[in-house]
Amino acid sequence: MSEEHSRTPLSVRGSALALFKGRAVETMALGPMNAFEDGEGAALHPDFLARAAVWRDHKAGLISLGEARRRSELIGAEPQPQRLATSAKALVRRPSTKPAATPRHARSAPRESRQYSGAMATTAARDDRLTPHAKAFLQVLRARCGKSRQTAITKGTMGAVMARSTRTIRRYLADLVRFGYIQLAVRRNARGLHLGLTVTLTDLVMPFYEDAKSLARWLAETPSAAALPFKAVLSPAQTGVTVLSSNNQSPMNLSLILGQGSKPPGLLAKEGLGREGRKAILLAR
Repeated sequence: MSEEHSRTPLSVRGSALALFKGRAVETMALGPMNAFEDGEGAALHPDFLARAAVWRDHKAGLISLGEARRRSELIGAEPQPQRLATSAKALVRRPSTKPAATPRHARSAPRESRQYSGAMATTAARDDRLTPHAKAFLQVLRARCGKSRQTAITKGTMGAVMARSTRTIRRYLADLVRFGYIQLAVRRNARGLHLGLTVTLTDLVMPFYEDAKSLARWLAETPSAAALPFKAVLSPAQTGVTVLSSNNQSPMNLSLILGQGSKPPGLLAKEGLGREGRKAILLAR
């Protein structure tokens, strides 16, 4: 308290001590009955009496100067609305109304579909349980398999291909195995040493027509068209018959084979007849 008094300006200390001088403070110290009997205590404002009590406690050393100022300012001031303070506390204590995000592994599986792109179904691309890099890793595995469903890999090699660590590749493989896109087997040599992993793609990765049952189910659901491949050929009178090009036709005529009509010049030349012989044959006919 002494240090705080020493730091207080003289003007402030003088104004504070002035409150404790005068007849009003003396009568207030004697008690309410004496003050009212003298007729001076009744004329004092309650705020003044409250502030005087605060500064009297400060003079007695019960409270510091800063606390006395704070209490004196609060006396007679309009009560501040507690909405801001309570709202701030409510924001801290109020439970979050925003629903928590569903964990990635707990999300629903994609719906069944016959949609495919190239030699790979779009099931993995529509699966929200896989990360984007895991989907890209599955495409790399599909490209390595080629026309088959198996490929031999190592986590170090695939880490170099994907520019990821072996731990990340292991996490990708674990997710793909967990959701049924691949099957893993340890590849060993004749001595039993581990050489890597053998990845086998499941039916979820391949297009639907790779599976005989899925293809048969799709063919059963698709209405078949009328199989009349020779109808237009056998009925030339109908429209829609393709006119054959003369470039694709042979100069041979069916009437020549049957012995009717004239032979073309090319055929007569092949038979060894000269120009005069051909003229004689044509004039005779």
